[in-house]
Amino acid sequence: MPLVQVQHLAGAFTREQQTALIGDITEAFVRVAGEGIRANVLVTVSEIASGLWATGGQPLTIEEVERRRAARAAAAP
Repeated sequence: MPLVQVQHLAGAFTREQQTALIGDITEAFVRVAGEGIRANVLVTVSEIASGLWATGGQPLTIEEVERRRAARAAAAP
């Protein structure tokens, strides 16, 4: 049984987006392994508190995530 664990900063994704991720991940397994695997695909979503996720020792906050999203949106054609 495949187990996929998704972790992200709390507040970075809405419940609707999380549900979509779960569905998309499940569908990816079904595309590869066939319909019979669907009932055995386990996907969990965990939210990590803002500031408790770090890269290179630098904490990542939800404010930084939102700043990056705004920058990407501004740069998009």
